[in-house]
Amino acid sequence: MSPRPSTSSSTTAATSRASPATEHSTGRMKRILGIGCLAGLAAGAAAALFAATAGRGPIRDAIALEDSISHGTSGAHHDDLFSRGVQEIGGAIGLIVFGLALGVIFAVVLAAVGPRLVASTPLTASIRLGFFGFVAVVLVPFLKYPANPPAVGDPDTVNERTVLYFAVLGLSILLTWAVWRFHLGVSLSPVAKAWATAALYGAGLLVIFLALPGNPDAIDAPADLVWRFRLASLGGLAAAWATLALVTGTLLSRPGRAGESSGTQAPA
Repeated sequence: MSPRPSTSSSTTAATSRASPATEHSTGRMKRILGIGCLAGLAAGAAAALFAATAGRGPIRDAIALEDSISHGTSGAHHDDLFSRGVQEIGGAIGLIVFGLALGVIFAVVLAAVGPRLVASTPLTASIRLGFFGFVAVVLVPFLKYPANPPAVGDPDTVNERTVLYFAVLGLSILLTWAVWRFHLGVSLSPVAKAWATAALYGAGLLVIFLALPGNPDAIDAPADLVWRFRLASLGGLAAAWATLALVTGTLLSRPGRAGESSGTQAPA
């Protein structure tokens, strides 16, 4: 009687054959997350540096205006719990933590959609994603509900303003995704596709801007201060996104371990 063939060796062999692919996928994801963390830290540091230099004047003027209004309303002067220097350090730390989270999300999204961005290098793909991300996440919400100094705004409308901001943010991201899917799926000449994509995006923005109400609060602060504060806020976010895209793309362009791919090259 011949012995029955054992399945343990074949199972072990199959498992060992699958291991390289699993290890490759795990190693690639670890590399992407690591790059996202480094790029996010750099982006947060860039935003903090911008706030400490170009944005310092408008931010301090806005805080001073808020303090004067608060003291005038209460009729008494109250010492701040934390000094201005401590508050600035805390703000810088907050920006770096925000950049860290944004960097991880950006790197994961880039790894997922990079091959569909039709870019020749990871750096090009990262710059394109950074541009589209900045427009969808920062610029569109800014155009509808621009940032205002702390002294502007009724405390009773905080919840309403928060809901409106996240509404325009979510709709902007959804519109960008839908237009991108349209651009990938439509069969037109390159010129016609570009015009159709731009028209669809413009029409979508028009609908969003008309459908959502305006800012519920009147702007009673000096116009010069308001716009300097808004430009400082926008500039800090622009510095963060530009740094994020450049650092992520540069690090992904560096060769990883043998056989490890960044996953952002254009498909052949």
